[in-house]
Amino acid sequence: MTATTIDQPDNAWSITTRVIVYAAIGAALYAVFNFISFGFVLPGTQEVNVRPHYGLLTFFGFAFGPVVGFLTGLIGNIVGDFLSGYGAFTSWHWSLANGVAGLLAGVMGVWAAGRATSTGSRALWAAVAGVIATVVGFIVIFLGLIVTPEMSFNAILTTEYIPVIVANSIAAAVVTPILVFAWEPLREQLGR
Repeated sequence: MTATTIDQPDNAWSITTRVIVYAAIGAALYAVFNFISFGFVLPGTQEVNVRPHYGLLTFFGFAFGPVVGFLTGLIGNIVGDFLSGYGAFTSWHWSLANGVAGLLAGVMGVWAAGRATSTGSRALWAAVAGVIATVVGFIVIFLGLIVTPEMSFNAILTTEYIPVIVANSIAAAVVTPILVFAWEPLREQLGR
Protein backbone atom coordinates (compact mmCIF):
# COMPACT_ATOMS: atom_id res chain seq x y z
CA MET A 1 0.00 0.00 0.00
CA THR A 2 1.31 3.44 -0.82
CA ALA A 3 1.01 6.62 1.17
CA THR A 4 -1.31 8.13 -1.41
CA THR A 5 -4.10 5.58 -1.07
CA ILE A 6 -6.83 5.92 1.46
CA ASP A 7 -7.22 2.26 2.38
CA GLN A 8 -7.22 0.19 -0.76
CA PRO A 9 -5.06 -2.80 -1.57
CA ASP A 10 -2.77 -2.69 -4.58
CA ASN A 11 -5.46 -4.50 -6.55
CA ALA A 12 -8.72 -2.63 -5.96
CA TRP A 13 -10.74 -5.57 -7.26
CA SER A 14 -9.35 -8.14 -4.81
CA ILE A 15 -11.75 -9.84 -2.46
CA THR A 16 -9.81 -10.23 0.77
CA THR A 17 -10.76 -10.69 4.39
CA ARG A 18 -10.34 -6.95 4.90
CA VAL A 19 -12.70 -6.21 1.99
CA ILE A 20 -15.34 -8.57 3.40
CA VAL A 21 -15.03 -7.02 6.88
CA TYR A 22 -15.27 -3.44 5.59
CA ALA A 23 -18.21 -4.39 3.36
CA ALA A 24 -20.00 -6.09 6.27
CA ILE A 25 -19.48 -3.07 8.53
CA GLY A 26 -20.60 -0.68 5.78
CA ALA A 27 -23.65 -2.77 4.86
CA ALA A 28 -24.69 -3.16 8.50
CA LEU A 29 -24.41 0.57 9.18
CA TYR A 30 -26.18 1.44 5.94
CA ALA A 31 -28.98 -1.06 6.61
CA VAL A 32 -29.60 0.18 10.16
CA PHE A 33 -29.69 3.82 9.07
CA ASN A 34 -31.94 2.90 6.12
CA PHE A 35 -34.31 1.28 8.60
CA ILE A 36 -34.23 4.29 10.93
CA SER A 37 -34.88 6.83 8.17
CA PHE A 38 -37.38 4.77 6.19
CA GLY A 39 -40.40 6.85 7.21
CA PHE A 40 -39.06 10.21 5.99
CA VAL A 41 -40.51 10.28 2.46
CA LEU A 42 -39.81 13.26 0.23
CA PRO A 43 -43.12 14.92 -0.72
CA GLY A 44 -44.22 14.38 -4.33
CA THR A 45 -42.09 11.27 -4.85
CA GLN A 46 -42.68 7.56 -5.20
CA GLU A 47 -41.31 6.39 -1.83
CA VAL A 48 -38.02 8.32 -2.11
CA ASN A 49 -36.69 8.78 1.41
CA VAL A 50 -34.53 11.48 2.94
CA ARG A 51 -31.28 9.66 3.68
CA PRO A 52 -28.46 11.75 5.14
CA HIS A 53 -26.62 8.50 5.86
CA TYR A 54 -26.20 7.97 2.10
CA GLY A 55 -22.77 9.56 2.58
CA LEU A 56 -21.74 6.36 4.38
CA LEU A 57 -22.15 4.45 1.12
CA THR A 58 -20.04 6.80 -0.95
CA PHE A 59 -17.44 7.01 1.85
CA PHE A 60 -17.08 3.22 2.10
CA GLY A 61 -16.65 2.99 -1.66
CA PHE A 62 -14.22 5.90 -1.85
CA ALA A 63 -12.16 4.88 1.16
CA PHE A 64 -12.10 1.10 0.84
CA GLY A 65 -12.56 0.42 -2.87
CA PRO A 66 -15.17 -0.48 -5.47
CA VAL A 67 -15.93 -3.98 -4.17
CA VAL A 68 -16.63 -2.66 -0.66
CA GLY A 69 -18.72 0.19 -2.11
CA PHE A 70 -20.79 -2.16 -4.25
CA LEU A 71 -21.44 -4.63 -1.44
CA THR A 72 -22.18 -1.86 1.06
CA GLY A 73 -24.81 -0.34 -1.23
CA LEU A 74 -26.36 -3.55 -2.52
CA ILE A 75 -26.50 -5.56 0.70
CA GLY A 76 -27.12 -2.54 2.95
CA ASN A 77 -30.12 -1.46 0.88
CA ILE A 78 -31.53 -5.00 0.64
CA VAL A 79 -31.26 -5.54 4.41
CA GLY A 80 -32.57 -2.02 5.14
CA ASP A 81 -35.62 -2.65 2.96
CA PHE A 82 -36.15 -6.02 4.65
CA LEU A 83 -35.90 -4.55 8.16
CA SER A 84 -38.37 -1.82 7.26
CA GLY A 85 -40.93 -4.38 6.15
CA TYR A 86 -40.80 -3.21 2.56
CA GLY A 87 -39.39 -6.51 1.33
CA ALA A 88 -35.80 -7.44 0.62
CA PHE A 89 -36.17 -7.75 -3.15
CA THR A 90 -39.29 -5.68 -3.82
CA SER A 91 -37.20 -2.87 -5.27
CA TRP A 92 -34.13 -4.79 -6.36
CA HIS A 93 -33.28 -2.16 -8.97
CA TRP A 94 -32.93 0.44 -6.20
CA SER A 95 -30.57 -1.88 -4.30
CA LEU A 96 -28.59 -2.40 -7.49
CA ALA A 97 -28.46 1.39 -8.03
CA ASN A 98 -27.07 1.83 -4.51
CA GLY A 99 -24.48 -0.85 -5.24
CA VAL A 100 -23.47 0.73 -8.53
CA ALA A 101 -23.14 4.14 -6.85
CA GLY A 102 -20.86 2.62 -4.19
CA LEU A 103 -18.84 0.86 -6.87
CA LEU A 104 -18.41 4.07 -8.87
CA ALA A 105 -17.37 6.00 -5.75
CA GLY A 106 -14.78 3.26 -5.20
CA VAL A 107 -13.48 3.43 -8.76
CA MET A 108 -13.12 7.19 -8.43
CA GLY A 109 -11.43 6.72 -5.05
CA VAL A 110 -8.82 4.46 -6.64
CA TRP A 111 -8.35 6.95 -9.47
CA ALA A 112 -8.05 9.90 -7.07
CA ALA A 113 -5.67 8.10 -4.68
CA GLY A 114 -2.60 9.00 -6.70
CA ARG A 115 -3.76 12.56 -7.27
CA ALA A 116 -4.86 13.56 -3.77
CA THR A 117 -1.84 14.53 -1.71
CA SER A 118 -3.50 15.90 1.43
CA THR A 119 -6.50 15.11 3.58
CA GLY A 120 -8.23 18.22 2.27
CA SER A 121 -7.75 17.22 -1.35
CA ARG A 122 -8.93 13.66 -0.59
CA ALA A 123 -12.03 15.08 1.08
CA LEU A 124 -12.72 17.26 -1.95
CA TRP A 125 -12.23 14.30 -4.31
CA ALA A 126 -14.54 12.25 -2.09
CA ALA A 127 -17.31 14.87 -2.35
CA VAL A 128 -16.97 15.06 -6.13
CA ALA A 129 -16.79 11.26 -6.44
CA GLY A 130 -19.91 10.88 -4.28
CA VAL A 131 -21.96 13.25 -6.41
CA ILE A 132 -20.81 11.79 -9.74
CA ALA A 133 -21.35 8.22 -8.47
CA THR A 134 -24.86 9.16 -7.39
CA VAL A 135 -25.87 10.82 -10.66
CA VAL A 136 -24.47 7.98 -12.79
CA GLY A 137 -25.20 5.05 -10.47
CA PHE A 138 -28.87 5.83 -10.00
CA ILE A 139 -29.53 5.69 -13.72
CA VAL A 140 -30.09 2.00 -12.89
CA ILE A 141 -33.49 2.89 -11.41
CA PHE A 142 -34.76 3.32 -14.96
CA LEU A 143 -34.91 -0.48 -14.92
CA GLY A 144 -38.16 0.38 -13.15
CA LEU A 145 -39.62 0.81 -16.63
CA ILE A 146 -39.37 -2.96 -16.87
CA VAL A 147 -40.30 -3.71 -13.24
CA THR A 148 -43.22 -1.28 -13.08
CA PRO A 149 -44.27 -0.73 -16.70
CA GLU A 150 -47.21 1.41 -15.59
CA MET A 151 -44.69 4.17 -14.78
CA SER A 152 -43.53 6.23 -17.71
CA PHE A 153 -40.01 7.48 -18.31
CA ASN A 154 -41.18 10.98 -17.30
CA ALA A 155 -42.76 9.69 -14.09
CA ILE A 156 -39.57 7.88 -13.08
CA LEU A 157 -37.47 10.91 -14.01
CA THR A 158 -39.52 13.46 -12.07
CA THR A 159 -40.81 11.47 -9.10
CA GLU A 160 -37.85 9.15 -8.49
CA TYR A 161 -34.57 9.93 -10.26
CA ILE A 162 -34.31 13.71 -9.85
CA PRO A 163 -35.46 13.77 -6.20
CA VAL A 164 -33.15 10.93 -5.20
CA ILE A 165 -30.08 12.33 -6.93
CA VAL A 166 -30.65 15.76 -5.43
CA ALA A 167 -31.11 14.42 -1.88
CA ASN A 168 -28.36 11.81 -2.14
CA SER A 169 -25.93 14.17 -3.88
CA ILE A 170 -26.31 16.66 -1.04
CA ALA A 171 -25.72 13.86 1.49
CA ALA A 172 -22.69 12.61 -0.45
CA ALA A 173 -21.21 16.10 -0.85
CA VAL A 174 -21.58 16.89 2.86
CA VAL A 175 -21.18 13.59 4.74
CA THR A 176 -18.51 11.85 2.64
CA PRO A 177 -15.80 14.52 3.12
CA ILE A 178 -16.60 14.73 6.83
CA LEU A 179 -16.05 10.98 7.11
CA VAL A 180 -12.78 11.28 5.15
CA PHE A 181 -11.57 13.95 7.59
CA ALA A 182 -12.57 11.68 10.51
CA TRP A 183 -11.04 8.53 8.98
CA GLU A 184 -7.65 9.90 7.92
CA PRO A 185 -6.17 10.30 11.44
CA LEU A 186 -7.51 6.87 12.41
CA ARG A 187 -6.08 5.31 9.26
CA GLU A 188 -2.68 6.80 10.01
CA GLN A 189 -2.78 5.58 13.64
CA LEU A 190 -3.72 2.09 12.46
CA GLY A 191 -0.95 2.14 9.86
CA ARG A 192 -3.35 1.39 7.01
